[in-house]
Amino acid sequence: MNKPVKWILIGSGIFVLVLVIAIVGYLISLPRALTETEVREIVREEIEALEVAKEEEAQEEIEVVEEAKTKKEAEIGSKENPYSINESITINNEVNWKILLVDDLEVSAGRWIRVRFTVKNVGKEMKTLTALKLFDDEDREFVTLSEMDNINPGLEGTYTVSYEVPTDSKGFILEVTNLEFISDKAYISLGL
Repeated sequence: MNKPVKWILIGSGIFVLVLVIAIVGYLISLPRALTETEVREIVREEIEALEVAKEEEAQEEIEVVEEAKTKKEAEIGSKENPYSINESITINNEVNWKILLVDDLEVSAGRWIRVRFTVKNVGKEMKTLTALKLFDDEDREFVTLSEMDNINPGLEGTYTVSYEVPTDSKGFILEVTNLEFISDKAYISLGL
C-alpha cells in the first residue's frame, strides 16, 4: 500500500472515530425517559413542597388572627372602646380604678359632671394622684383642679371630682392612668 493512501485511510478513520464520539455524546445529552422510581421521587418532592407551603400559609393565617386578637384586646379601654363604669380596671398591675358614682348636675351656674371613684395602689411604689381628664364625644378635654394625693402601696383612696362642661356636651369618658409621669392610659365611659 502506498504511503498517501495509508495516510488517507488513517485520517478517514480518525475522522469517523471523532464523528462517532460526537454522535454518542449528542445522544447521551438527549433527554431520556424517566424510570418509575425517578417519577415517584419527583412526585414525592413536589408533594412535600406543597405540604411545606400549606404549613407556612396556615402559620401565616394563625399569626394574622393572633395579631388581630391582640389588636382587639389592646383596643379595649381606648377612647374608641372604653371600659364601662361597672368594671374594675387595673393598669400595668400598678393601679386599680373603680367608678362608684356619676352625677350629671345642671345648676343655674351651668352643667357639672361629678365622678366618685376609688384608686388602689397595687404596685410596690408610692403613686401620686393628680388631676384627671374628662373627654366628650367631640374629643374636648376637661380638667378639674384637684389636690395631689399620695397613695402608698397596698392602700386605697376614695375621691370625688367635678367638671364644669357645656350644656350640649355628651358621651363622656374619663382618662385613668397608672399614675406615672409617662403613663399608660385607659378610658372609662361614664354613660352620659
